[in-house]
This record gives sequence, structure tokens and C-alpha cells, in this order.
Amino acid sequence: MRPLDPDKKEKILNSVFVLTGKQGLASVTISGISKTAGIAAGTLYIYFKNKEEVVQLAYAAVEDKMTQAMYRDFDINVPIRQSLKQIYINMLNYRLNNYDETVFIDQYQQSGYIQINFAKQLAEYEKQNKPLYNLLEKGQQEGIIKAVDAIILISFFDGAVRSCSTGIIQKLFPLNQQLIDNCFDMIWRGMS
Repeated sequence: MRPLDPDKKEKILNSVFVLTGKQGLASVTISGISKTAGIAAGTLYIYFKNKEEVVQLAYAAVEDKMTQAMYRDFDINVPIRQSLKQIYINMLNYRLNNYDETVFIDQYQQSGYIQINFAKQLAEYEKQNKPLYNLLEKGQQEGIIKAVDAIILISFFDGAVRSCSTGIIQKLFPLNQQLIDNCFDMIWRGMS
């Protein structure tokens, strides 16, 4: 048996993002994935058992890429506000530059798929985002960040970034430095 082609696997996962961006996660089918990827449905089943497995692996792949992007140039030793703003800018840029992937992530998190491996995914999320958890804990110890559970702060932060990026993509407001600064200032006031 010859080895599986990693490029085909990547095409399959990217097809899930493209289709979700166009028609929503609930409408994604094996037939649509294989057609968008340019492969036969039978070939898809060589790589994945079913749609659920494709969706789960697509989620893991995006979470990994998004997390790596979030912590680019992150330094916990600079002031809390500056560190948090770096994460905010990185998240905003990722969302603006990877629209289909972020639509997929948003819809995945609102779907029943997240419940399939929720405990495992939450543990992986906490592990991947240890820098943010540590930053928030440091901020709380210094009296800069509100003393509430980190997951509440992270949910608030993530929701604000999501709303800002959606507004920019939908052209509700223009992307400029003033907008970036204003949105972060509102996040900061909500968390500090």
C-alpha cells in the first residue's frame, strides 16, 4: 500500500473551510467536500472514515494554526496591556486573512460537533492557550485584570475580536489604526 498524499488531505480539509464559508457547516456534505477538493468520494474515504472525522480534524488543524498565529511576537515579560494587545492584533489579523477558516471555527463552536470530544478539546485548548492563561493570572496577581475565571475573560476577549473582525469583513466600519485602537481599548476596559 502506498503512503497517503498529505496534499490531498490538506485539500480535503481546505474544502471544508471553503464550503463552510459559502454555505455554512450544516450544509457541508461528503459529496461537496470531494467535489471541491477535486477528488472522488471513494478517495476521501481512504483518508477519513466519515464527515464527522473530517470536521473534527479540520477543527484541530485550524485551532493549531490560529493558536500559533495568536502568540506570534508574544512576550509575557512586557506590560500586561501590551502583551494582550499583541494577542488581539494577531487574532484580528488571522481572522481577517483567513475568513473561511474563522467562519468554520465559529460555526463549529456553535454546533453539536463540539460536544463529540468536548472534554478533550477543552483540555487541548487550555494547553495551547497556556500563555494567555498565564498572562491573565499575572494580571490578576498585579491587580490589573478583573478577578474572574480566566475562561470568562477569554470568552469575552474572543467574542470582542470576533465581533470586530466580522464588522470589518461586512464593511460595517473601515479597518484603520483608530478602529483597532478603539476596539482594543474597549476590550481592555472590560477586562481591567
